[in-house]
Amino acid sequence: MSIRKAGHGSMIITALKGDAQGELTFALKASTFDKDYPGHYLRQLINVSLSIPAVLGPYQNIRATLTQQSSDTLMAPDMKGVRYLYTLESEEDQIADNTNIMSNPRAYQQIGLSTGVDDRGMFMMDFGDERYYPFEGTGAISTWTLHFPRFQTEHQVTMFDSLTDIIVHVRYLAVDGGKAFQQEVEKLVDTVDPLPQTLNINRLN
Repeated sequence: MSIRKAGHGSMIITALKGDAQGELTFALKASTFDKDYPGHYLRQLINVSLSIPAVLGPYQNIRATLTQQSSDTLMAPDMKGVRYLYTLESEEDQIADNTNIMSNPRAYQQIGLSTGVDDRGMFMMDFGDERYYPFEGTGAISTWTLHFPRFQTEHQVTMFDSLTDIIVHVRYLAVDGGKAFQQEVEKLVDTVDPLPQTLNINRLN
């Protein structure tokens, strides 16, 4: 996801340098995924990484952390669950609920970012490793905080001045809920105002 194209372009530098204390929050919304793949459910992250296109000096790094604040997973092809994720008011005979929603497994996981180029917060990725990766298995529908703890230092201020965007790379698994479910989700997607979002997503099903 391009933070700039998601409508936060004017907020990036202001938030990082201003009253937000070097923090920027963003969300991966259900409607964003459904606009590309309507009718999918059980969207669970494999990993999340960030690219931060900014000018860095020799031997300098990004010095930031990425924290997952919340996550939700639709566990079944259930329209009530979809409506809950969209936080839309439903008709009385179709009241949205979270019965089929799993929320916040292993909440508040965090990674440190250094290179700022498709940075997963890991030295290397070994798919033979039986341990979970950061954020693995949590819901792709999620909220995040990017924090620069030393945001007032000269190095960070100079980097912010050259920063044009922040790119979020999302890799996740999903299950196809079938044609009927897809058609119902498409109707709901059409009620959501279009947002100029660009997701960099690798979906594995």
